[in-house]
Amino acid sequence: MPAYWLTYKPLSPTSPRGWPAADLTALVERFEADPRGTTTLWRIASHQSAKIGDRIFIFKQGANPRGVFGVGQIVEAPRLQPDPADVDKQPRNRAKIQFDALVDPSREFLIGFEIINEIVPQSLIDAQASGNAVPSQVAEKLEAYLNPAIFTKESISSNQADTLVFDPDSIDDQRERSFRAICVRRGQAEFRASLLEAYGRRCAITGCAVEDVLEAAHITPYLGPLTNHVTNGLLLRSDLHTLFDCGLLAVEPEARKVVIAETLSSSSYAKLNGRLLRAPKKETESPSKRNLEKCYASFKRGRGALGN
Repeated sequence: MPAYWLTYKPLSPTSPRGWPAADLTALVERFEADPRGTTTLWRIASHQSAKIGDRIFIFKQGANPRGVFGVGQIVEAPRLQPDPADVDKQPRNRAKIQFDALVDPSREFLIGFEIINEIVPQSLIDAQASGNAVPSQVAEKLEAYLNPAIFTKESISSNQADTLVFDPDSIDDQRERSFRAICVRRGQAEFRASLLEAYGRRCAITGCAVEDVLEAAHITPYLGPLTNHVTNGLLLRSDLHTLFDCGLLAVEPEARKVVIAETLSSSSYAKLNGRLLRAPKKETESPSKRNLEKCYASFKRGRGALGN
């Protein structure tokens, strides 16, 4: 997938065309309140080649500290237009972008400069124009470093799915909906394929090898291509995937043991409590500890682990 290197430089006496820090802070706050709905305009030099769906990485320039603090995709093709929020209100080639992850660079980065300096060409690091193309091999390395996500999983209550009224006159339509739902639940094709390969086509908890019931479960919920990384996934039997998404089952991040909610203590799932998570074939494809920690913390707040 094509990717572009967007740049941000704080407004200062030496950077009169930079962004006011307060404006960027407000953008981060909007994102934290509405991750899926936050968009903004950004200058992009490669406006003739950039297209909707292309990846973007946002890099803080200027004085240290420096690093990547945002990642997302283009949702509106670049065109010549002014940005009322920009200090320079002249029409420039700008694209509308949507974020998968965004943090305040005055406090933290998604990727620090020591890593950037190892994998990103100096021509991009020193580029004065925002929106230059990123070589595909560099983009792949950036994606790997960006995998640890910053959002926690929300629990789903048992009655949230019980909202449809059965209509005997629409059985065919319901069958079509069910088929589509199965396709979605099995996960995005490439994500599921990577997990099937990583776990040897067996459920990471039970070892079940019936491929038709194995699904790609996101540890951190799907928020765009960034979260479709093998280390943000578990290959789970379909019923366990449902329990996982409902906050009734989780994985303790240190020992990598399965924990179930107290409400399942008298069910057949009780025997899974304390079971060691199966390891993938490659250590580099193991679940991200950070993602497991966030998921487990949410689980404990919502349902409570059996025996805790």
